[in-house]
Formats: sequence, C-alpha cells, structure tokens
Amino acid sequence: MRETKMAAVLVALATTLAGSQALGALSASVLVDATTCRYRHWSTAYTNTVPLRWDWIQDATHAKLDIVGMNGTFTTNFAAGVSNCLWHAFDTAATSEEDVYDLTLTVYSDGETVLETLTARLAVVAGAGGGAAVNAVAESAAWSKVRKNVVIPYDAAWDPAATNALSATLAIEKVGGLSQTNAFTDAAGYYGWKLVHANWGYGTFNLSLTFPEALEPLTATLTRPIEGTMVRVQ
Repeated sequence: MRETKMAAVLVALATTLAGSQALGALSASVLVDATTCRYRHWSTAYTNTVPLRWDWIQDATHAKLDIVGMNGTFTTNFAAGVSNCLWHAFDTAATSEEDVYDLTLTVYSDGETVLETLTARLAVVAGAGGGAAVNAVAESAAWSKVRKNVVIPYDAAWDPAATNALSATLAIEKVGGLSQTNAFTDAAGYYGWKLVHANWGYGTFNLSLTFPEALEPLTATLTRPIEGTMVRVQ
C-alpha cells in the first residue's frame, strides 16, 4: 500500500512539473554539496572575494581576524556588532599563485580575555576565478615540475580501500636532503607546500600520501628546477 501511494505522489509531481514547464522556463541549476565527511569543496576559494560571517556571543566586545598564508599574512579588528566582512583573497580577477590560508577569529570581552576562537582553512588553486591552464597530456613533463608554492589536495575517496578513513599522512622527502611528515586530522583537505624562501631548495622530491585503511600509499615524484638560465662552457 505504501509503495502504491509513493508511486501516485511521483506521478502527481511529474504532472505538476510538466505543467510548470509549459507556463515558463525552469530556473538555472544550482550546485548543492551536501557532503559533510568529504568537505574539500567547502574549503576551496573560487573567486577573489570571499564573504566571511560569524555570530557574536554574550559579553563579547571586539574581535581580531588573523589570516596566515604561504605568501603573506593579514590582520584586522572588528567592533561588537560587525558580523561579516568581504575578504579579497587575491588582487586580480584570476590568479596563477596558489596558497592555503588559515583563518582565526578571536573574540574578546573587556580587556584581552578570550571568549571564543573560530578557525577555518581555505585554499586558492591556480586559475581560481577563471583562466585556468588545461594540460590534457598525461605523460607531459609539466605535471612533474614545481617552481613556486603549491597546494596539494588529499582525499580518501581516491582510494576505495580508504573510504572510511578519518585521517591522512603526507610525507615529503627530498632526494639527498630534507624530509617532512605531515599528519592531518581529516581525510580530505589541502596542504600548502611552501617552496619559495624555505629550506627545500631545488632537486627531486618523493611524495607519499597514506590513509590508515589503505594497503599501499599514493606516491608521486616532483622536481624543482633551478631558476634562471644555465650556461655551459666547454
């Protein structure tokens, strides 16, 4: 009986939609991301204007917003009652620079007593806002070269064996040099690999992404060539 009623409802709905199409065009489609456990979409900045909003708690008098990225930092203050701001993540309509920003909103009472701290992480990838370069050649050498600070995404959904993973580990090892292991408390997100003005230098780097449930890590080898022009004298 229940299946019969549901079928009747679906038929009625289809008839209603057909009638509405006859009266006018449907509205444009809207992307709805209802995923909560794989929220990389929610931490991606797609334009250079990012609206930030928050709620004030009782006894709060002022707040400070700190934004820390690989390419710089930004700090501003807000009086009580100001519940939003428009943050320009980059200067132009599109960008070729990549960055991962850690946002911290610290809420204070009278004086400097901290009442609440809100945090978020947003990533800007090359081509955000339009104008992204597309390289469809899987064997292209461009995929294995890095020159500037880069954003490295990770997601347990890439490995069927790690579907229920709750964390991830990214290891970076320079051949003959520095190594670093990054442990993440989530299974999907972004890591900002700072190469410019860091201690990594130039050379070949082996990357390994591991999820707890996966049997084998996901690996990649990248090279950072020396900038400038090389002249060979014989």
